[in-house]
Amino acid sequence: MKINTKLSALCVAATLLSAAQVAAAAPAVTSPANAAQPSVAVPSATVPTQVPAPAASASVATPAPAQAPSVPATTAPAAGSVQAATPAAPSAPAPRPSASVAPAAAPSVPSTAKPQQPSTSAPAAATATSVNPTQLDKLNHESAIPLVLEAQSRYQYAISGGKSLGQAFQLNGKSYRYLSEDIGTKTKLINYLTQAYTKQASEQFVGKFFVEVNGRLAQLNADGGNLLEFSRATAKMVTMTPVKRSYLLTVPYPAETKQANEKITVNFEKVGSYWKVSSAPHVIF
Repeated sequence: MKINTKLSALCVAATLLSAAQVAAAAPAVTSPANAAQPSVAVPSATVPTQVPAPAASASVATPAPAQAPSVPATTAPAAGSVQAATPAAPSAPAPRPSASVAPAAAPSVPSTAKPQQPSTSAPAAATATSVNPTQLDKLNHESAIPLVLEAQSRYQYAISGGKSLGQAFQLNGKSYRYLSEDIGTKTKLINYLTQAYTKQASEQFVGKFFVEVNGRLAQLNADGGNLLEFSRATAKMVTMTPVKRSYLLTVPYPAETKQANEKITVNFEKVGSYWKVSSAPHVIF
């Protein structure tokens, strides 16, 4: 009995001791628990409702600052790119330079028009001077003058006796002289004249002013010619056919003579491929 009582007492004491130890340990455990519970209790109690909000706010707040700089950094280039595009607008004036090119072309039109007028007269002058008058295949009011001048030159050469005065002699009480060797026969003189005249006009001239003596041509020992300046003459067409044409020449005298211009009609005929004067030389000159 005593043993059991002692054992029971010991058990009670042990129980009390353990209870005391537990109680002593409980404050130590609960105090931190209570200390932890304010921090834990609030979150743990609010975990179902508040944790997501702070967590979201925390997670958002924390990256937000980090993202905030990145966003400006992103917007900064964007703004820069917008501003860079804004200067691109001045490239619109680029068409204006091109518009200024169009006016530049406009001056070229007058400059093209001016050369055309001289160039039109230039070919005319070239036709009048560069073409051999004895091989004239196109006759007009300009080319007719060089052919008349060629005809005048051959007329004056023949009427003056050629290169030099030939031997003089008397025939029927008149003084004659022979022509120079190069045109000293009728055949030679006709060939010489037909370079500018038709054969009919040449023969008419030779038959009127030259005589044949011993197979040689001679002419009256006299000078001929006039003061008309055919080099300053102008021509106007009067009649025209494919092979015959007539021009009215206005021929001046030298200015010092103070004489009125002469009006002379000159006829032309196409012989083969070339135009010739069909009026006899003495009729013109």
